[in-house]
Amino acid sequence: GITHIQYVGDIVVMIDGSESAVTNLKLILYCFEWLAGLKINFHKSDVFVFGVDQSEKENLANMLNCRLGEWPMRYLGIPISENRLGIQAFAGLGDKMSKRLDPWKGKHLSSGGRLVLTNSCLSSLPMYTMGFYLLPKGTHEQMDKHRSHFFWQGASDDFKYHMAQMDSLCRPKDQGGLGMVNTKIMNDTLLVKWIWKITQGSEGTWYRLLRAKYMTGGNFFNSKSRGSSQFWQGLHKVKHLFKWGAIHKVRDGKNTSFWRDVWCGEVPLKTQFPELFRICRDPTAWVCECWDIDGWNISFRRSLMAGEADVYDCLINVLQTYSLSEGGDEVEWALDKSKCFTTKSLYSFLTHRGVSVRNSDNMWKARIPLKIKIFLWQLDNDRLQTATALQRRGWKGSCRCVLCGQVEDVDHIFFRCSVARALWCGVRDSLEWGECPTSWEMWRGQWANGGLRIPKRLGNVLLAGVTWALWTNRNKMAMERSFPKDPLQLVYSCVFFLQRWRSLLKPADRDGLMEIARKLKMWASVPRPRGDGGSDIVEL
Repeated sequence: GITHIQYVGDIVVMIDGSESAVTNLKLILYCFEWLAGLKINFHKSDVFVFGVDQSEKENLANMLNCRLGEWPMRYLGIPISENRLGIQAFAGLGDKMSKRLDPWKGKHLSSGGRLVLTNSCLSSLPMYTMGFYLLPKGTHEQMDKHRSHFFWQGASDDFKYHMAQMDSLCRPKDQGGLGMVNTKIMNDTLLVKWIWKITQGSEGTWYRLLRAKYMTGGNFFNSKSRGSSQFWQGLHKVKHLFKWGAIHKVRDGKNTSFWRDVWCGEVPLKTQFPELFRICRDPTAWVCECWDIDGWNISFRRSLMAGEADVYDCLINVLQTYSLSEGGDEVEWALDKSKCFTTKSLYSFLTHRGVSVRNSDNMWKARIPLKIKIFLWQLDNDRLQTATALQRRGWKGSCRCVLCGQVEDVDHIFFRCSVARALWCGVRDSLEWGECPTSWEMWRGQWANGGLRIPKRLGNVLLAGVTWALWTNRNKMAMERSFPKDPLQLVYSCVFFLQRWRSLLKPADRDGLMEIARKLKMWASVPRPRGDGGSDIVEL
C-alpha cells in the first residue's frame, strides 16, 4: 500500500495507528532531524485518526506531540474526509471568490472588464477542486451567485438589477450567451477526463491504486460505485457523457459493450437495432461474449418472430466485417480531430443547443470595444435597463419616456423617440438610404442582411455608434435630467464614437469608416430652421 504522499513541503504519512507504528515513526523523524540538521515543528503538524474513540485519538496525538486535526483535512487545497463531503465542505470556494473581489477591482471596470475578470479569475478558481469531486448543486449555485453579482454590480454592495439569469450568460456566444463558463458542465467534463485516462491505462501509481481497489473485476464500466469513495462515485455519475464521444476499436472485445458502446457504425447497436436490444438476454454483454469459434452468437430471451428474424439477419450482415483478434481494445475520441479526449471538445458539445443564433457572429466579431459588444447583446436580447424591463422586475418608477412621454422600451429608445428619428434621418440622408429602420426586429431581419450600401462589418460599427449615442443620451435624460439642446448633438456624439473606434478596425476599413463619419458631419453642418417653442428638438 501507499505509506506517504509528498509534494514539495506538504507531506502526508500513513500508518496503522498502533503504538509500535507511532513509536517507529517518531524515531524516523528524530533520525531525520539529526542527519539533516533541520528541526521539525510538530506543533504545526496535525494528526488525523479514524476508526477509534476520542480518547484513543487524543492519546495518539500526544504521542506524536501534534495537534489532533478535524475532518475534513485539506491537502493541496483539496478537502479530504473519512465521510462524504457535503455542501459545507466546499463553502470555501464561494468565500475564495468573494475575497478576490476587492472593491477597486469592480468599481472602475466596465461590463467588458468584469466579464473578462469573471472568466479569467472567478470561473477558474474552482477548476482544481472540480477535477476531483462532483460538486453539489448548491455549491454551483453559490458560485453563480458570486459571479452574477460581480458581473452586474461590480464589487459594490449597491443594489442593481440582474437583467439576465446565469443560464443565459453561460451559453456560448454563438448560442445567444456571453460565453461565461458553466461550472456544472465544466465539472462534468473534468471528471470525464479521468474516465478517458483510465480507459487509456497508465503505469502511474494513481492508476495501479484505482485498479487494485475498484477495478478487480475488469475495467471501469463494470466496476461498482456503491460503498466506494466520493471521487469514484462522481466518475460513475458522469460516465454516460463519455459515451457521446468514445469510439471503440475492437480487438479482443473484453472492454467493449456489445450493445451500448459505439464500435460498429456511428451509433450503438442498441440504437441501430432497438427491436433486438429489447429482447436480448444480457444488455450489458461484452463483445467477446457474443463471439465464438463459429462467429457471432447473440442470445435472446425468446425465439425471434418473423420480422425480428429479418432484423437479426441485417445485424449479422453488419457484423460480418468485424472479427476478434489479439490485443486489447482501443478507444478514440470522435469529438476532436486529434482523436484524443479534450475537455474543450466535450464542453463545446454539451453546451451546444443545436441551432446557432442568427447574426451573433457579426456582433461578436465586430471591431468595437467589448463593453459595446455586451451592450449590443443586451439590446438584441431585450436585457437593457429600459423602463418597461425594470417594471417587469418590480421597479416602481414610471414606464414613460422622460422626453416624449411614450412607453419606453427598446424600440422606442433606439428607433421611435424624436431624438432617435432625428439621428436615423441623418444616417439615412448621409448614406442615401430609402428609409429609416423603425424597430430592432426590422433592423435585424431586413437591414442587417443587406440594403445598407456599405460593407456589413462597417454597418455593425455604425449600428454600435448610433445605438451607443442614443443610450448615453437616454441615461443623461433619465438620471441627470440633462436634455440635449439640439438633436444634432447626438449626430456629433455618434461621429465621436466612430472616430474613437477607428483604430480598432483593420487598415482597409478605416478609410471607409472615416468616410461615413465625414458624411454625417457634413449633413449635420447644413443650416436648418429651428422650431418654435422652448425646445430645439425638431423632427427631421
